[in-house]
Amino acid sequence: MTRSIEERLQALEDRLEIIELEATYARSFDERDGETWSSLFTADGVYQSRPVGDAPPLTFVQGRSALQAFCTDAAFAGIHFLHLPQLAFDGDRATARIHLEFHGDYAEDAGAPRLAMRGFYDVAYRRIEGSWLIAHRVTTAFDREQTTVLGYPTASALPAS
Repeated sequence: MTRSIEERLQALEDRLEIIELEATYARSFDERDGETWSSLFTADGVYQSRPVGDAPPLTFVQGRSALQAFCTDAAFAGIHFLHLPQLAFDGDRATARIHLEFHGDYAEDAGAPRLAMRGFYDVAYRRIEGSWLIAHRVTTAFDREQTTVLGYPTASALPAS
């Protein structure tokens, strides 16, 4: 079946809207803009880590107010590097896998841990009132590195003479 130009244009617009949504997701989280970040989710949206075995997920956040607080009050600061989403559409629903790399610091003090994580998001989207939103996002880390950065002290370690 051949799709009309209108259907093809809508498909392109849907893809571009989700790509823009994902760019805003990364930027707003990295800037700790919880209001913007949480607005990208449905009212009952979920952000969670992938459970390992039978254990519950380490992170499970549901609902816009909880999502806003999670972003604003995050114990770490960092930057997301996202690949383009691999999208599948089904009417007003879509799913994606998005590979990512995240680099973050847990505090600005010397001796604070730094994290580098590589993995992917599995994301379910819903179009609500003409806009695509995140309904459920699961983070899977397949590689994590944590280092301790002590900083460069300027004073000598020798006792004063």
